[in-house]
Amino acid sequence: MAIPDLQGPLDDFIDRMSQVRVVVVTLESASNPPHGLTTYRHGIDLANIDPKAGNTVNAMSLIFLASSFEEFIREEITQCAEYMMQRYSALHVDTRHLVRDAYWTATLQRLKFSRSILTKQKPKVPDVIALGKLGALVDSVRGFVVGDDAQQIEKSIFSIHANNFRPRVVDELALRLGIKELIASAAEASKIKTYFGVTRKSDAVQKLRAKLDEFYDRRNDTVHSLNGNTGYAVDVILDYLDIFEATAGSIKAVLDRSVTDW
Repeated sequence: MAIPDLQGPLDDFIDRMSQVRVVVVTLESASNPPHGLTTYRHGIDLANIDPKAGNTVNAMSLIFLASSFEEFIREEITQCAEYMMQRYSALHVDTRHLVRDAYWTATLQRLKFSRSILTKQKPKVPDVIALGKLGALVDSVRGFVVGDDAQQIEKSIFSIHANNFRPRVVDELALRLGIKELIASAAEASKIKTYFGVTRKSDAVQKLRAKLDEFYDRRNDTVHSLNGNTGYAVDVILDYLDIFEATAGSIKAVLDRSVTDW
């Protein structure tokens, strides 16, 4: 029975964060004279790199960090869901009931994205591709939610969510698999406690939730009001990269332990 690959998504996330660090620090260095960068690209003068360019790159980094973290969470949850399909019959009956109910709720969210079965182009006729996807989803609901056959699960359903992956959303996704309080468990890691300078789990949980929520507040502000004249300092960006890397590593460790119990 294959175990979930939880290390691969973490490695990919860490690699992306390393690339973000290089880009952010490169722009920071390039904006300080003397400028030594050159390019053969027409119409681009690297001598004009200034704080405004740095602000733009830092803003883009916040957005990229959010999307990369959310992709990491989706991959981890999907891997766990695939493994759960294999172990479903061995799960405690209460967990199986919870998973079926969560799958139904997540499926309803998924259906909200399918507002029409007609093609966008005229003449409007039933979209064969849309109907095929809908049919597969309905078959999955009938097989798993109604029939309790875990082999009918569409594993990607567990990782679908319409909102930003704030702490409460990450917890909700994990709970769909019967894993409770994922963020709180992740906060127990020594790296998280060291980052915040605390020793008690309760303090670490509170500070981690607040930090991640603060990040998403800034991410959303950035998306809705991109402005090269203002922005966040490089140190702020690097700090977010550090805490998200530590959080991702701890989440992977918690999931490792959780699936072992299955």
